[in-house]
Amino acid sequence: MLRSYQYTEKSYLDYSMQDSAFQAKEMDIVQRYVKNNHKRDDLRRDCPICGEDTGRYFFTKWGVDYLLCKKCKSIFAVCSQEDVESYLRYQELIDFRTSVSYERQMTEKRQAVWKEFLEWLEVRSFRFLHKNHDLHVVDVGNRFVGFVESIKVSPICGKYELRNSDLKMETGKIGRQAADIVLCNDVLKTEYQPQKLLTEIKESLKPTGLLVIGARVGNGFDILTLKEKNTRICPYEHIFLPSVKGISKLLKDNGFDLLEITSAGVMDVKYVLDDAGDFEGQDGFVQYLLKETDETVLHEFQRFLQKSCMSSYVRVIARKTKGMP
Repeated sequence: MLRSYQYTEKSYLDYSMQDSAFQAKEMDIVQRYVKNNHKRDDLRRDCPICGEDTGRYFFTKWGVDYLLCKKCKSIFAVCSQEDVESYLRYQELIDFRTSVSYERQMTEKRQAVWKEFLEWLEVRSFRFLHKNHDLHVVDVGNRFVGFVESIKVSPICGKYELRNSDLKMETGKIGRQAADIVLCNDVLKTEYQPQKLLTEIKESLKPTGLLVIGARVGNGFDILTLKEKNTRICPYEHIFLPSVKGISKLLKDNGFDLLEITSAGVMDVKYVLDDAGDFEGQDGFVQYLLKETDETVLHEFQRFLQKSCMSSYVRVIARKTKGMP
């Protein structure tokens, strides 16, 4: 397995992934749903990866408990499958996220990120597939029209299929074991049964095809530091935050070989600065780092997080284990 990282010299203070007004509206819709619908019976307390009652209490947000697995260090919400499935069908949230105004501002904020991702994917495709043009691409769970269109017009993509999305977009169909690449960006966070998702993906891939995962990870600096104060982590939008160790185990246990894990996050320090408030409750090191050091030191600390895969966002490339159907 290759562990790598990338770094940008652009100031973390310049980054904004979503308009604050849209983010506030989105979180208000989610919070109202959770508070009105969360149940406290028939809840799962076993780790989605380890499959055992291995979690210890980590934090509570909006009445939902989060546990930290003692074995793989992944973070997961105490909830039921019915809770999650009902949330994913919540029409008010779907209507808001598929509105023209929401999609327009997400394209404006994230177009550069999508362009960089496709450039990264082009290099990895050539490295692992020895080709990077006219590939069959299955895109799972993409909910951004601008991102879909960016992928479809990329030279990488020859044939495209969008699956498991709230977007009402007509795309092609890619048959069983016919995909060169399956994209799975920001999908694991809402997966109650990640093993089932990987089985479906495995059935779609060619024997040499690539699974490309983009995921928030539970061992990220901002998540471990802020806990329930993190305004970007919430039930039921985030019920599963696997650690890097957890992702490795999840893939291995479900018939995939991990080829590369890349820590591409540049937002950890900014998120902590945005959400920590007066830093009350933070340990001495975090308080000193954020209050007393300068921007150069914070840049170097973010670089360290990327090198050590302790950033809150990773990209993963995997391939079906040889001989797997």
